[in-house]
Amino acid sequence: MKILIYYLSFLIFFSNNVKAHECVLSGTSAKEITIYNTCLTQQNKNNNLVTISMLKVKIDKLEKENLLLKEKLLEIKTRFDNLSSIIDAYTKH
Repeated sequence: MKILIYYLSFLIFFSNNVKAHECVLSGTSAKEITIYNTCLTQQNKNNNLVTISMLKVKIDKLEKENLLLKEKLLEIKTRFDNLSSIIDAYTKH
């Protein structure tokens, strides 16, 4: 549920910057090429911001999952140590 909220908030936040404008090279002059390159750079910048935000959300999710897995591993190790000590106690008698 939290991830859905993150995704929606990022979409809403970045939807303000979305423009229905395509970069079209309309001529071969230096001025037209500069305008075209500037347009492409701006579009890539906006796309990179969204991508970075989405990756941060995924990293947060993976870090939480990693902590849960570490806790489960520790619990299994503890149970294995307990089982090992019980087996050692039975074999000594």
